[in-house]
Amino acid sequence: MQEAAKQAAPMVQRLAAHRDRIDLALKELESERFDLISRRDLLRRQAEAVEAGLTMHIDDIEATMRLYEGGLNALPAQN
Repeated sequence: MQEAAKQAAPMVQRLAAHRDRIDLALKELESERFDLISRRDLLRRQAEAVEAGLTMHIDDIEATMRLYEGGLNALPAQN
C-alpha cells in the first residue's frame, strides 16, 4: 500500500499542477473578458455622448438655416 502511494504521488502532483494551471488560465480569461466588456461599455457610452452632441449641433444648424430661409428681416423689429 505504501509503495502504491509512493508511485502515485508524482502523478497526483502533476495532476494538481495541471489543475492549478487550468484554474489560472480560466481566471485570466475571466479577467480579460470582464476588461473587454468594460471597455466595450465605455466606448458605447462615449459614442452615445458624441452622437448626442452632434445631434444638438445639427439641430442648431437646422434652426439657424430655417431662420435664414424665412428671412431675418421677416422677424418683427424689437425696439
